[in-house]
Amino acid sequence: MRIVTERPAGHRSVPLLGEHQLDHYPEFREFLRDAFGLDTDPCGPPGLLNLAGRRYELTFIGQSGRPFPAGVRISALVPGLEPLDETQADLDLWAILHWLVAGVGGTGAAKR
Repeated sequence: MRIVTERPAGHRSVPLLGEHQLDHYPEFREFLRDAFGLDTDPCGPPGLLNLAGRRYELTFIGQSGRPFPAGVRISALVPGLEPLDETQADLDLWAILHWLVAGVGGTGAAKR
């Protein structure tokens, strides 16, 4: 898995998971801020991840009176009108969650 900066043309965003309260663990907010440079460009484009050629978009959510990002939505980027491969998206979502937990120094990620 790696962070990329270019969104592929002709892809649509299919929401997979939303977390609107990163307050419960500020380390998640700090990790996302550092990984995607949100301190320098909080209103920039969504974050992008590449997992073996499949792209995922992280949209960072701001809420008045709360530190940014207050939340995050993870979406699969799917070519054109092709169907979402739900099995692969589920596996990739688990990989993204493990990456987030590892990024904040966690070791007790749940096994699937």
